Amino acid sequence: MVPGKVWPAALLCFSVLLSPVAAGAQLSENLGGLTDENLEGYLEPMNTGLGGTMNSAVFRTGYVPKSGFDISVGLVAAAIEFDDEDKYFTPVDPEGFTSLMPTDVPTVIGDPEGMIVEGEGGLSQIYPGGFGLEGFEIAAPQISVGSYMGTRVVFRYIAFDLGDSELGDFSYYGYGAQHSISQWFGDWPFDLAAGFFIQNFDIGDGIVDASATQVMVTASRDFKYLQPYAGFGFDTIRVNAEYDDEDDPETSFDVGLDRETDPHLTLGVEGKIPYVSVFFEFNQAATTGIAVGLNIGM
Repeated sequence: MVPGKVWPAALLCFSVLLSPVAAGAQLSENLGGLTDENLEGYLEPMNTGLGGTMNSAVFRTGYVPKSGFDISVGLVAAAIEFDDEDKYFTPVDPEGFTSLMPTDVPTVIGDPEGMIVEGEGGLSQIYPGGFGLEGFEIAAPQISVGSYMGTRVVFRYIAFDLGDSELGDFSYYGYGAQHSISQWFGDWPFDLAAGFFIQNFDIGDGIVDASATQVMVTASRDFKYLQPYAGFGFDTIRVNAEYDDEDDPETSFDVGLDRETDPHLTLGVEGKIPYVSVFFEFNQAATTGIAVGLNIGM
């Protein structure tokens, strides 16, 4: 089961990071108390969470006209649900501390309560809590413009100041293109196109920065008012967290998670009337999720 709630475009971001409890000061404080190895373990669910949503619902048809002008503007919303195993990780003992036994502690999406791990010699190590996330939702406007030699371009963009959340500016953008394959092989019973898409997601002037790419082959069949489609490709996601505290250098950090690449399967259906369409799709990638959206255009 995936989350039933998808936030509107104005809340395009990691939902917990927009809540009052999860202000930028709290996020940087949590991250600043961890070693690089444990920062990676703490943040790892962001790789799968962002990858599973940012790379959803980009390409929803295999039909790209050979020529002519067509444009569509819409809103895309995607959601995933985290597994229980994503909520905890086993930390690496920092220098000078040896735990009495292996103990799992919360990741960034885990239990908000921090955890104290007992160690040898009467020492103890404090690990920060997470932000109690069950899932991750993302929404963004998307514009598609074509066509030239069977190719269209696709854009996503949104940016705003998070104000009272103390996270500063937020921005998310993506761009790519899709090219018709079936145009080169005569009459096919379905339309086929290949596409690529590049995205960037930034919170709090770089506290959290994610870059993602997708390559996808999409097939579809037009039944006038209904268009089923399917896609297969690969997603790549890389998350980086960086914070520089001039007053307390020990709380500064700069860590990048390992680049993650996963296969991506999409199954969807689009309902259409002239100039308006709605769609629903299922995605199996780094995580399982859904996406919905509305499109207006030619």
